[in-house]
Amino acid sequence: MPTRKIGGYLKLSTTSRYLGIPVEEVEKMVESGELPALKIDGEWRVPLDQLEQWLDEEVPPEELKRLASHLKDVDPKKVEEVLRQPEDT
Repeated sequence: MPTRKIGGYLKLSTTSRYLGIPVEEVEKMVESGELPALKIDGEWRVPLDQLEQWLDEEVPPEELKRLASHLKDVDPKKVEEVLRQPEDT
């Protein structure tokens, strides 16, 4: 059965829950241009299809470490351990 993508735009609070990071961090990432977003009626919205594409892109380990630093209660040693594991092919 083919998969179906659902389009639409997410509020920053919804994007925060989707990514599992604080809304303040999402706002910083949007304002810096790191996370794809656009303003609709003066409020930031994140296009779901672009967010999924952004998440699917191959990210270098240094960037993953930086993104992991946005998460609360993440052990940096655990991040290093995960990044050392070979990827599934």
